[in-house]
Amino acid sequence: MFCSTSAIMVKGKQQPKAQSTRKQASVTIKQSNATNSPSTASSISSRKPRATESGSVPSCCGCGTVIGEDIKALQCDKCQNDVWKCIDCLDLTTDVYDQLLLLPSCGLKWYCDSCDKAVGNPNTTDKIDKLVSVVEKMVEKFVDIEDKLREKSDLSAVTHLDTRIKTLEENFHRHEKDMELRLATVDGNVVRHVQEKLQEFEEHSLNRNNGTSVVEDAVKVEVIRKMDEEKDIESRQNNIIIYRVPETQSDNLDTRNESDRKFVQDLLKSVFEIEAEDRDIEKQFRLGRFDNSADTARPLLVKFKKLEDKNTVMSNLRSLRRAEERFKGISVAHDLTPKQREERKRMVAEAKQDHESNESEPVENFRFLVVGQGPRKRVIKIRK
Repeated sequence: MFCSTSAIMVKGKQQPKAQSTRKQASVTIKQSNATNSPSTASSISSRKPRATESGSVPSCCGCGTVIGEDIKALQCDKCQNDVWKCIDCLDLTTDVYDQLLLLPSCGLKWYCDSCDKAVGNPNTTDKIDKLVSVVEKMVEKFVDIEDKLREKSDLSAVTHLDTRIKTLEENFHRHEKDMELRLATVDGNVVRHVQEKLQEFEEHSLNRNNGTSVVEDAVKVEVIRKMDEEKDIESRQNNIIIYRVPETQSDNLDTRNESDRKFVQDLLKSVFEIEAEDRDIEKQFRLGRFDNSADTARPLLVKFKKLEDKNTVMSNLRSLRRAEERFKGISVAHDLTPKQREERKRMVAEAKQDHESNESEPVENFRFLVVGQGPRKRVIKIRK
């Protein structure tokens, strides 16, 4: 049984207590010497005030009255430190006190002033509110971090980037094809213009003397020869020639062609990392007449559909040094016109003659190669 001078606490609910004039708290009710039932009396007797360890008897914290067997008083229900208060100081009547003792299941409590301040301290609620606020902020930050991590690891962004790269590649190839078509158109216009000029020369030559006609004829022949040479060079720009490719000794042409096709695809994939399929190679064939008794294999001409594949091969010829054993004996060169081959032979012969004139080491110890195109073409020598 418990009571409070400010409010009666029953099962967690507060009910105001009338005619309360003093500072209130809650506490355990102690037995008075009023007459009770046997069960109540036994419960009350266990709550009688006892002497402390020092032998002193507790007294009322309000008026100082010694709490004896005949004093009706309440003990603090929280601290249990022998803090007592008599019913006079609590403003409790004897009837109310006796009635409370008859209710062993009463949920009333009385607290001393110190415990009452601790229970009702508003700072505790403020601290709890602050703690709840801090926890909520931490939860918000944690959720924000999770969202940022989810955005960074979002696969949709990677997929979107990959799609954009593929789109750019497709646009590049489309513009490249457009450029090739435009160049072809320009070439056609140039040819048409030259033909028109030649026709004009022919028409004017009828009105000139024989000496002038000879000069014009010579100019016309030279122009035609130059145009044919340019066309020949252009038709060979996607070609390479592979030397010393093993040739299948079979009378069946399809068998030989299939063997060459398989060898070229393996070479491009293994050495130059080009995944070439049949549609990527416009044509390939051996140069010269087939002869079963020949000691050396005929050169193999390969024409790519795209100039990029040919340039990839020619710019990575050094990879042949690290190739598999079956690819180490071969060599790759440009497909040159007869005039270009004659010019290269002349350049190599001049380089060898210059070496013999200025160097003491035998020329047989070196290989002479022509590198570069157009005006940047030159001869280099490599020690064997």
